[in-house]
Amino acid sequence: SSVMRTRIPNPMFAVRGRGSRVWDVDGNMYIDYLLGFGSLINGHCHPRIVEAVKKQAEELLMSGTPVELEIEVASKIQRVVPNAEMVLFASTGTEATMEAIRIARAVTGKTKIIKFEGSYHGHHDYVLWSVESSNPGLEISPFRIPYYPGIPESVGKTVTIAPWNNLEALRKIVRRNRSNLAAIIAEPVMANNGVILPKPGFLKALKELAEEADALLIFDEVITGFRLAPGGAQEYFGVKADLATFGKALGGGVPIAAVTGRRDILENIGPGKIGFGGTYNAHPLSLAGASANLDILLANNGEAFQRLHSTGEKLMKGLRQAIDDTGVEAIVQGLGPLFQVYFTNLPEVTSYREKLQTNSAAYTAWALKMFEKGVYIYADDGERILLSTMHTDEDVELTVAAAEEAFREVKKQFSLAA
Repeated sequence: SSVMRTRIPNPMFAVRGRGSRVWDVDGNMYIDYLLGFGSLINGHCHPRIVEAVKKQAEELLMSGTPVELEIEVASKIQRVVPNAEMVLFASTGTEATMEAIRIARAVTGKTKIIKFEGSYHGHHDYVLWSVESSNPGLEISPFRIPYYPGIPESVGKTVTIAPWNNLEALRKIVRRNRSNLAAIIAEPVMANNGVILPKPGFLKALKELAEEADALLIFDEVITGFRLAPGGAQEYFGVKADLATFGKALGGGVPIAAVTGRRDILENIGPGKIGFGGTYNAHPLSLAGASANLDILLANNGEAFQRLHSTGEKLMKGLRQAIDDTGVEAIVQGLGPLFQVYFTNLPEVTSYREKLQTNSAAYTAWALKMFEKGVYIYADDGERILLSTMHTDEDVELTVAAAEEAFREVKKQFSLAA
């Protein structure tokens, strides 16, 4: 079903989850920082989400017609997401980015997109380029390398690769391609090679460069959306995209995604215009779960987001202290709700190219040792450590204690003295 689920030897088989904890088939309990790759923003089996899905299942499982829940959930999204003048629903983040790119090409009449090396935008051919390349080439003209076999080079010719956080190189790449550039697509926080924040002013410059080229800016907020702030990265960083895609935390554990954007763009969706559809788009069960999930997140003026940041910052601080106490060569970077540990002597990882210099083998060993100690972190430093609203101070204390032990063990195994 997913190579990511079996990428690590002897993967855990989960059978039950509650709050911040998950249990495997052998009855072992873990503090969970994978959280369905970020979907479980309110933890496992939040009772309000479970009840909403149960109630909907008894009323209408599926219809193939519009349902009132579409309007309800879209309205909740519109209240908080800065660019959500209109909302389209899909089932997965992959579908959302695929549709956003198609829409951008249709409304601009142009073909090319720019994506950043090291970024992942779903499992379709238009974006599976230079995701994990070991040889990215020159920054001014990065190599375009397919992620897997089976992706046609003819598709690749519509994609141009750019380096993250290198504004000088990006300007040249945009200007070189502007005549046929439909869109720039970016994760506002690069979160599929660990967590790499944008440099100050970088996202604003993306918007300006897209406008200069008469192209659209697409923010892939499948990870940052409904995690960094009620309005996602657009609110957090104060930069509004022309189109944005959401998934994961939008549903709180149910399969749902969305495309938001300007009315003058999305009003072109319709019969005889730009096509958009899918049998399971706006599925009643997913809408019911998403509606309850958003109610939890947005209650009390978004207090849940303050809790996500504060708990995450406590954990980051504790991990940094454990690194200092053990003298291991590692750093912690990111934001409270999502961050990563890198085994490196760099003070900060600011690009995919710097990520390639980190000790991924040491990270995998550290994460597997954490697993043995009852803390579930995905054993690949290209992923991220994620918080839910259900993680507690006790979870933080237990995690930091386990991390200190694991840091000492990995330091000895890999000779990683700072």
